[in-house]
Amino acid sequence: MNPATLRTLIEVAAAKCDAAQARYASMLRLVEKARTHLAMLQQYAKEYRERARCQAGDSRDPSAERNQVVFLDRLQLAIDAQERELGVREKAAAAAAGEVALCLRKRKSLETLASRRIEREQRAEARRDQKNTDEFAQRSQDRAAAAGIGQGTATAGSET
Repeated sequence: MNPATLRTLIEVAAAKCDAAQARYASMLRLVEKARTHLAMLQQYAKEYRERARCQAGDSRDPSAERNQVVFLDRLQLAIDAQERELGVREKAAAAAAGEVALCLRKRKSLETLASRRIEREQRAEARRDQKNTDEFAQRSQDRAAAAGIGQGTATAGSET
């Protein structure tokens, strides 16, 4: 694969990861907001029930008591709806987390591919350098040997 193409793919994968991480962070904020809202509703319902229990001893008219029961029922419906909303948001956050993990895995595999390509190129260059060094050394050795042989015959010829 062309290095420029690989670099472009890594950049695109990084951008997708950044976007996925932003979505995940947004989902986590929404989950926390839903939890806070649910806790607020539950606390309000608890306080309202306690207040209603304390006032139960007082003489109240039936319509006020009926209004209280209706209000508590509506409050419970709101709590149930908020619990469902929290579940939906938690599932969305989990899906976003999976998307982030997938993007990170894909980016990491592309980076590994690029790293291996660089290592392969460096090994090939090192082999070429070594080959050139070996050839140079061999030529130098051949020249030295040829010069030694030439000197040996010249010295041998002058001795006779």
